[in-house]
Amino acid sequence: MGTAISPEGRRTGQDLLQKLYSRAQLAYRELGNLIDGQKKYFYRTSEAIIDAFDLPADKADMLRDFTKTLASLLDRAYPQAEAKLQKLQKALESNNVKVELASRAEKTLHITPEGEEWHVRAHMVGDKRWLFSLPICKVSAEAEFPDILGLNSEALYYLQAGWRASDESYKQNKPRMFTTQPWQIFAWVAVRHGLQQIYLESLNLNMTKPTISWGIATKSWEQQWPAREGKKLAQQVASQHPLGMLAWYLGDGKRHKHDLKYKVGNSDEYKSKSIVADIVKDAYRTRYGTLLDLLESDKWATLKNLYPKQNPVHAELAGYTFLLSWFGKVRVSIEFKNEREARECVEILRQHGITQIRTTLSHKKYVRVYFTTHEVLKLAEKYPQWRRALKELAQKYNVQPRGPLTRRLLELAENPPFRIKI
Repeated sequence: MGTAISPEGRRTGQDLLQKLYSRAQLAYRELGNLIDGQKKYFYRTSEAIIDAFDLPADKADMLRDFTKTLASLLDRAYPQAEAKLQKLQKALESNNVKVELASRAEKTLHITPEGEEWHVRAHMVGDKRWLFSLPICKVSAEAEFPDILGLNSEALYYLQAGWRASDESYKQNKPRMFTTQPWQIFAWVAVRHGLQQIYLESLNLNMTKPTISWGIATKSWEQQWPAREGKKLAQQVASQHPLGMLAWYLGDGKRHKHDLKYKVGNSDEYKSKSIVADIVKDAYRTRYGTLLDLLESDKWATLKNLYPKQNPVHAELAGYTFLLSWFGKVRVSIEFKNEREARECVEILRQHGITQIRTTLSHKKYVRVYFTTHEVLKLAEKYPQWRRALKELAQKYNVQPRGPLTRRLLELAENPPFRIKI
């Protein structure tokens, strides 16, 4: 079994390689689920965005093409990662690996199976844990991401500053991003929309489950904050606006018991929870918050939990209590513990004239039944309670009359339908 001097100065051998072997086994078992799970997430998310933002055909087609590109990269990476994991396990079982310090990297080791030109990178973090990454080579493609938010220049500027203040870097003056979180791909390209170079960098062999490291470089933007001091300058800009603070938090923020916690270089800077209300308000005003809801961003959910929740908007029908939300359109939903209960609710809705109904399985394993604006208006025309709910929703989210459906929504919210008595 190969050995080398570890970053702390003691010899590294059986213990390190045994950890690598167990993680390689786990990654090999879970690789198919990881690939399929990310593909399903990308397809589900893109359709949710198209539906919620009512994208025109050209932007919808562009977004679907972008998603297909992500899925095709995963398909291309699968056989390479699988073959390398097989070779790695075989080499570890037969003690045919070389372990050596990486050049110019005091806390990094390279573990190379005999006869291979690639190596697993083992990096030690501050708490004496090893992080292992298996390289994925020559899996990249170009794709264009549409402007789905239509942000004004000020909002875009501060969101871009926030991402540069945290996770965004650059190469040849072009902004780029590395992430293992699929939701961050969409959250970042939404504010750096245009032509993207996308590639899979590595498969990370973690203790609990493997992850994929994605790299994205935009070709449609120049880095506004380049050079070594660029990140610090971007942090100064981001701190001036709630949207900048939001993107900074999405990249580097951490939940603290009493405050929002932001990484700034090698230290931590604390921000009061009082800023959260402004962050959430501006996020929904620009629809970036709606996007984060659709992306099921865990960081966004955590941030909103720090914000004093307003009373949710509810309306009842036939003994069911529905939740009304605003995602650029009205969304009415209700959750059930099983499919039988959900089917019964769907049948009741159809009896009341609601035909465009969808069901999904939520991340909490509940069956969610929902419908949107066009169907909600039917109920508001019949029932005063639903008109009151629309009025409350319009006031809560400051709904503006941007199209015929929202104009009709606001009409019903303010004035009930006038019926002529004969």
